[in-house]
Amino acid sequence: MSQEVSSLAQSYKTTIEIADTKASALKKSYLFYILSFVTRGLAFAFFFPLLSLMFSETFVLNDALLWFGLIVISTIISLSFHWVALNFNYSTDLTDVTHNLRVKLGNKIKTMPLQRLNKYRTGELNAILASNVDQSVLHMGVVAGMGLEAIIVPFVIVFVTFFINVKMALAMLIAFPLSIPIYKWSRGRTKQEKIDNAKVHATLEADTIEYLQGLPILRSINQVGKNAKNLQDSIAQAREVQKNGVFGITMPTVVMITLVEFVFLMVLSLGALWIADATITIATLVAILVILGRLSEPLANFLSITGVLDVMETGFKHIQGVLKQKDLEVKNPIKVPKVFNIEFKDVDFNYLDYNNKAINNVSFQIKENSLTAIVGPSGSGKTTITKLIMRYDDPSCGNVEIGGINTKNMTQIQLMRYISVVFQDVYLFDDTILNNIRMGKPSASDDEVQIAASKAYCHEFITRLPNGYETKVGEIGGNLSGGEKQRISIARAILKDAPIVILDEPTSALDTQSEVAVQNALDELIQDKTVIVIAHRLSTISHANTIIVMEDGKINEQGTHKELLDKKGKYYDMSKAQQRIKQWNL
Repeated sequence: MSQEVSSLAQSYKTTIEIADTKASALKKSYLFYILSFVTRGLAFAFFFPLLSLMFSETFVLNDALLWFGLIVISTIISLSFHWVALNFNYSTDLTDVTHNLRVKLGNKIKTMPLQRLNKYRTGELNAILASNVDQSVLHMGVVAGMGLEAIIVPFVIVFVTFFINVKMALAMLIAFPLSIPIYKWSRGRTKQEKIDNAKVHATLEADTIEYLQGLPILRSINQVGKNAKNLQDSIAQAREVQKNGVFGITMPTVVMITLVEFVFLMVLSLGALWIADATITIATLVAILVILGRLSEPLANFLSITGVLDVMETGFKHIQGVLKQKDLEVKNPIKVPKVFNIEFKDVDFNYLDYNNKAINNVSFQIKENSLTAIVGPSGSGKTTITKLIMRYDDPSCGNVEIGGINTKNMTQIQLMRYISVVFQDVYLFDDTILNNIRMGKPSASDDEVQIAASKAYCHEFITRLPNGYETKVGEIGGNLSGGEKQRISIARAILKDAPIVILDEPTSALDTQSEVAVQNALDELIQDKTVIVIAHRLSTISHANTIIVMEDGKINEQGTHKELLDKKGKYYDMSKAQQRIKQWNL
């Protein structure tokens, strides 16, 4: 389905929107480009009377010097204006536009609801922050000047030619109305290709990142070659889009070049006839042909230049898709909790693009400085509850409160000051161990970091590493074992010292020795805290103050370990099932 072609005016409006705070500087640049090309067109036009004098029977030196002087003056003025226009490129203006776009995107990514952020694959966001931003500003400088040159200089020359020879001006003018349908045809063919090209490259980038991250798994199952199907399909699709794009731009360009050659031959033929009946002189015809030859290249390149507008608009469309995402509303008055009990009041929640409720009419209370475990089968809503506490998104119905204050009355930064999270899958940044722990409290001293590490039972193994706390952990902490990564993440949480701690089954994937070390670290972390733990092994949470049993997005039952066993309900069945599995394993 062909896309609607934007007019040059619409493209200009989009350009000004992209420039944002630098819009006035960009308008100034475009103004000087226009002045430069108007004076350049005049310099070409002054070539007519000069050449006529050169070939006339009565050569007047003063007149020739006058026209030559006007050409020189116009050229100098044109170059001066052009130099000022290029200042937008060679000053900090263009780089500031690029930087500001990336800063705006970065700020939006930090504040937009994680549910909406998670709709984007990593490679897609990378493409938006990198290539789409570059594409959006690509046309602003030299390319914009080339486009304006291809439009303004020919118009000025034709306009001045009317005062020299009306017939020749009309012959030259015929190229303009003929070029309009070619221009629209070209942009109509290429706009969809640019959209497809941006989409396929974003997908390719996402699939490449996914493939590289999953390469250890693919190697382990011997599927690194032909069965990397997603990546292979993306590469094949990119090839097809590029093939179609080359053909789409080549045909209109060939037609435009043919039109320019046609006008050149037509002017030559008509000029020969008009010379024969003495309507014009040979000098006039030669001057027109010289100028036409000079203008043929920018006219022929005009389609390629305007094609950049489609690249710009496609890239900016993806950027706008991120920038237009609504932030979570923070309601006034902003309040600060004094205590850290947690309460869900009749909470419903739907994930985007899913009709079924992830949690349905959920209400419960978690006392301050208590340990609450959430259990249940996969997909029952356990993780969704913890996400809503962190305000992953807002409930579709009901309220989540901390210390009696609705989380909607807190900023996201303020809310996350009160919460530490230890995930099952630990993410460490490709930085030193010291800096990974210090992320919990950026202002912490080295001594404070080491104290937290000691409490998390990881100081000993850190000091055995070649560079100690300055050891790089590798991408996603790849240089460390699972237990070591987990204890570093706990050290980070201990350093943060938030009053609420969320544990997402942090010991489920560890061996016995690592589990003991991590459990000791967790004991240090959860002292005097409001703790919520997602648990799969019920034996690990028998001491919890409250156990909430989730099933199909609803609370099936809740109580202490003993109370739930005595009820002989869902929790009792889960406990018996795990005991049978344990006996079978033994």
